[in-house]
Amino acid sequence: MHNQSSREINLGLIALALSGLLFALGIILRGPVELADPGSCCRAALSAGYVSGWTIILVGALLNLYGLFGLYRYLTSQAMNRFALPALVLAVAGVALVIPLATFSAVHGPVIANLYAQGTQDVIAVVEASFRSPLGLALLGVSSAGGIIGPLLFAVAIWRDGRLPRWTGVIFALSVALMAVPLTFPTELLGAVLLLVSAGFMWRSHDQVRFAPSGAPRPASGR
Repeated sequence: MHNQSSREINLGLIALALSGLLFALGIILRGPVELADPGSCCRAALSAGYVSGWTIILVGALLNLYGLFGLYRYLTSQAMNRFALPALVLAVAGVALVIPLATFSAVHGPVIANLYAQGTQDVIAVVEASFRSPLGLALLGVSSAGGIIGPLLFAVAIWRDGRLPRWTGVIFALSVALMAVPLTFPTELLGAVLLLVSAGFMWRSHDQVRFAPSGAPRPASGR
């Protein structure tokens, strides 16, 4: 593998692991958010770490996009992998479609929450229009579907490729699924932690091969 390509892949896998770390920190600072209950969202937006948490999550989402491209380049660097491209397209769509909703929460959430706390109940309609309207539900649905199917295809691609430990692909798919459909605050946080672990081991495995002496046996793939 060309040194420049190897370096870019390495940086991409680091970005993927860092995105898991930032997601975890952001979720902890932001606290639980119940999208099905607009009143709960407004109350959560008044917490001290709400804006900081969403801001960190948004930075994590940008790093995640770069990391997905790095993982794709790794999986297609030596041979064609027919699962890699659809995995990339769906996973990127899953992240990209949720960024506007996360930005809305970070920028407008505290303002709406203050108005709601002052007795302006009508602002709930703004939250409902963003997250419970047909368009809002459609965006969340497509984002969740892409966020689940894309990483699942990445897991299949990693399994078939065989150079990375196969369990990292399984954990990666599980981690993103837990964040794409956050049933509870603990499961959402668990998803972020699993993303950090799986991507971290992907980077470590690739880095060991990258710096292995010429002709030396590759580290075991964990198959």
